[in-house]
Amino acid sequence: MKPDLNTIPEFYRGYIECTNQTPLMEQLKISTHELSLIIDRLNEETADYRYLEGKWSLKEMIQHIIDTERVFSYRALCFSRGETHKLPSFDQDDYVMRSEASSRNLESLKREFLLVRESTILMFASFSEEQWQSKGWVEQFEFTVSILGYIIVGHLNHHVKIIQSRYI
Repeated sequence: MKPDLNTIPEFYRGYIECTNQTPLMEQLKISTHELSLIIDRLNEETADYRYLEGKWSLKEMIQHIIDTERVFSYRALCFSRGETHKLPSFDQDDYVMRSEASSRNLESLKREFLLVRESTILMFASFSEEQWQSKGWVEQFEFTVSILGYIIVGHLNHHVKIIQSRYI
């Protein structure tokens, strides 16, 4: 069930709002297909497009989606296994700047996204009900594994909307 927005740190509420009442595992699969279709419609030239100077290219956006999913999946793994230490945040702009996404081809980005997403789906499918409710801290914010799953889906949906409205 979609988490109550009152239990979500304010910064992440927009991502939860980009999800729906469909079961999370189904949303993970649907959003995988949506981004895959978008990537299939691109070519190398359009993938380097930036809608404004200083904004990320589509390649950088795809790499950002991949990196963010890895980070949030790792957090879910840690919390499901009882991690008691606070995990660090990450600076998305620094990650994108150092990703060298522009030197990659679309096929490699698509393949990486699909493999990372498959890994995410398999991991979340393996969690027990107790693990889904496991809690942990990222900096000063507390999350459950379930909330992290919804953030992963909502984050991708958020960027798909941006891609559809500003890039293609």
